[in-house]
Amino acid sequence: MASPWDDVRRESLEMPAVGVRRASPLPWMLLAVSIALTVGVLTLGRTRLEEERTRTANALKANDDLKARLKSFESELDAQKTAAAQTEKSVGELKKQLLTLELEKRRLQEELSHKKK
Repeated sequence: MASPWDDVRRESLEMPAVGVRRASPLPWMLLAVSIALTVGVLTLGRTRLEEERTRTANALKANDDLKARLKSFESELDAQKTAAAQTEKSVGELKKQLLTLELEKRRLQEELSHKKK
């Protein structure tokens, strides 16, 4: 003879329990948050990389401009040094001419003073 509990046991084995455990949504939520954070960090990193590239390009351009200015100043300096050397040479020649003229003037004054006597 079958007891009424045998039917209940058979049904409980064949049918799922009333409180069926469903998968928790927490892992999926954590995955979504992780993906969102990863995308955010990558976007921020890309933005910073672009800013750094822009700063580097500006710095290189400024460096090139300064090099060009330095070269132009160097060429001006060389030109000024050449002009100074030529001026010094001219000053030396003019001093020699002045000395020669002064000596000739003294000689002529002495000749004139001898002829007046």
